[in-house]
Amino acid sequence: MELPEANLIRSEILLRDMQLTDDVKMARKSLVRWLALSLGLITPKESRQSVLQLLEALLFYHLKEGREPNYQDIQDFLKSQNVEMNEKTVRYHLTQLKKSGVIEDARGVYRFAGFQGDNLASALEQSYKQKADVAFSNIKQAVDLLKQMHEQ
Repeated sequence: MELPEANLIRSEILLRDMQLTDDVKMARKSLVRWLALSLGLITPKESRQSVLQLLEALLFYHLKEGREPNYQDIQDFLKSQNVEMNEKTVRYHLTQLKKSGVIEDARGVYRFAGFQGDNLASALEQSYKQKADVAFSNIKQAVDLLKQMHEQ
């Protein structure tokens, strides 16, 4: 049975403060996994690779190609990496990344939310900070109301 509070959740963010060790810095796949863990996109000890492969495709187009990929571009990248991923899985992970606020879908192309220019790290930071600001605004209001109730 679902608790009614679940309907109140508009979004959630999970950030992890993780060490960026030298061994992680040595390989692109390690950095992609580290980024996904830090942004809360996967859980520790996650064995599924599909979201990581999709994230790697998005990063390739944004950082290397300097453009926003469409669905076919993502499929082409995955094939070039010898990754077999069915359409349903790709679309599922794209939807999850959109729901989490990491990417946006505009006219059939995918970009990191708030990404403009060449500073992807700042765009990710802003996306997460905006959600945190909204959440803390509501938390402040709730604490103020509780304070008023205790003063009566």
